[in-house]
Amino acid sequence: MRLNSGQIEDIANRVVRGLAKHGFFDVENADETEALLRQVIADELRVEDRLNDEVRKLMREHMDRIRRADVEYHEMFKVIKARLAKEREIIL
Repeated sequence: MRLNSGQIEDIANRVVRGLAKHGFFDVENADETEALLRQVIADELRVEDRLNDEVRKLMREHMDRIRRADVEYHEMFKVIKARLAKEREIIL
C-alpha cells in the first residue's frame, strides 16, 4: 500500500504519542522520535518499491513465456513478488 508523506507523518505521530500516552516508554523529544519513525516507514516503503520494480523487470524479460502459459499478469506479479519477498525475508 502506498502512503503519501502526510499519511506517514500521521502514522508516526499517532504511534509515538499513543505509546507514550499509555506509558510504554518516555519520550524526551517526541518530535525527534517521530522524525526517525517517519524515516523508517519511508525506507521500508522504498524497499517494496524496489521489489516491485524488480518483479516488473523479470516479467518483461519473460513476457512471452507468461503469455504462452495463459497466466494473468497481476496474478503472476503477486506470485513472483511473494516468492522474492520470502527468499529475501522481506515482510510486506
